[in-house]
Amino acid sequence: MTERIGSHAGGRRSESQSAALYEKAHQWIPDGVSRATLLRRPNPIYVDHGQGAWVTDVDGNRYLDCNNNFTSIIVGHANPAVTQAVSAQMARGTAFAMASNAEIELAALLCDRVGSFELIRFCNSGTEAVMGALKAARAFTGRPNVIKVEGAYHGTYDHAEASLASNPTNWGDAAAPVTVPYSVGTPDSVTEEVSVIHFNDAHGAREAIRRQGDRLAAVLLDVMPSQVGLPAIEPEFIAAVRDTTREVGALLVLDEVISFRLGYSGAQTLLGIDPDITAVAKIIGGGFPVGGVAGREGPMSTFARSGSARAKVPSGGTFTANPVTMAAGFATMSQLDHDAFARLDELGDAVRSGLRSAIDAAGVDWQVTGRGSLFKVHPHTRHIRNYRDAHLSSDEAAELEHFEHAVQAAGVYLSGGGFGSISLAATDDDIDFLLEGAAAAFAG
Repeated sequence: MTERIGSHAGGRRSESQSAALYEKAHQWIPDGVSRATLLRRPNPIYVDHGQGAWVTDVDGNRYLDCNNNFTSIIVGHANPAVTQAVSAQMARGTAFAMASNAEIELAALLCDRVGSFELIRFCNSGTEAVMGALKAARAFTGRPNVIKVEGAYHGTYDHAEASLASNPTNWGDAAAPVTVPYSVGTPDSVTEEVSVIHFNDAHGAREAIRRQGDRLAAVLLDVMPSQVGLPAIEPEFIAAVRDTTREVGALLVLDEVISFRLGYSGAQTLLGIDPDITAVAKIIGGGFPVGGVAGREGPMSTFARSGSARAKVPSGGTFTANPVTMAAGFATMSQLDHDAFARLDELGDAVRSGLRSAIDAAGVDWQVTGRGSLFKVHPHTRHIRNYRDAHLSSDEAAELEHFEHAVQAAGVYLSGGGFGSISLAATDDDIDFLLEGAAAAFAG
C-alpha cells in the first residue's frame, strides 16, 4: 500500500508556500506563471518533486498525479531507465550544433511502429509539430486553407487554435459554425483560411471539404479531442474525412500529440486511419520538450533540400532533436511494448468503471468518457458527440470546479475540465485511492 499523507489543504491555503511563491512570481512573470493551464483558484500548486505516480508540493502535500504534465508523462516520474539514459547523455554534453545518433535511434523506433510514419522530423513542442504539419500540407498541395474541428485544441498557432473556445454567443448556427479567433490580435486572414466543422458530423465534413475544393490544403483532426469532451469518434466521420480529402486532393493531418498514448502504434492504428501527416509530441520526449512531424514521403519531402535549393519548408531550432530529449524519448518508448499498453488499458478501464459506479452510488447526473489511459468526467448526462454537447453552462462549470477542488483536497491532481490520465507507474492501490477521493467528492 502506498503511503498517504492526510492533509492536502496546504496547496490552497493563502498562507501556503505555493501561495507565497505565486505572489513572488508576479514581480517578474505576467500572471505569475508561463503556462495558463497551471492556474487554479486561489493559486497554482508549486511542485517539489515527483516519484512514480506521485508528486509532492513545496508544502509537503502528496498527490496522485492524474495530470502527468498534461499527459506527457507515461512511465511515471523519475523513471529509472529514463533517469539513467538522461544522466549518461548529460555526462557527454547536453546540446551541440551537430547531429547525434540519438535522433536516428528515436526516429527509427517511431517509424518502425507506425505504418504511416515513412519519415519523421523533430521539433520542440506539440504546437510546433502541428504548425509544421500544416505548413508541409500547404507546401505540398500549393493550397492555403485548412479545416479543423470546433473546440479542438492543437496548440497556440493562430490557424490551429481557431474556434478553440467559441461559445453560444459567437459560434453561429449549428449548420454553419463560425470561425472564431482565439487570441486578441489574430489576423483577419485566419477567419478566411480556416473553416470549422463539428466532430462526428460526417455530412457536414463532406460538404465543407467539397466546398473548399481546390483551395483546401488539409483537414486537421484529433481523433479524441479533450476540449471536445473525449467522445468516441464515429467510423462514418473518419470515412467522410479521409475519403473526401482524397477526392479533392487535400491531406489528412492527424494530431496525435495526446492520442499517441492510446496504443503501441498510436490511435490511428487502433482506429484504422491512414493519415498523410501526423503531429506527435508529449510521450515521445520522455518528460522533455519535444515534437515531431511524421508522414508519407511525399509531404515529408517538403522539409528536405532539393539539390542546392533550400527546402520548401525549412525547419530547425537551437534545441531541436536535442540529444538529452532524444535519449529520454528512446528510453521511454522502449518500455512501451504491447504488454505496457494492455496494462494502461486495464488501469484506464478500472478508473472509468469505478467513476461510473461512484456516480451511480452518489445519485448525481454526471458521466465519464475516455479510452485507454485517458478519462474525463462531465457534470451532465447529455450524449456527447461534439463540442457543443460537451460545452458547460456557468452552473455546470462551477459544479465541476467544486468537484476538482474536492478531489484535489483528497490528494488527487487532475488536469482542468475534469480531464485525467494514468501513467504506467500507477498501481491498483493507487486507482483505489483515486476512486475513493472521487466517490467522496461526488457524495459531497
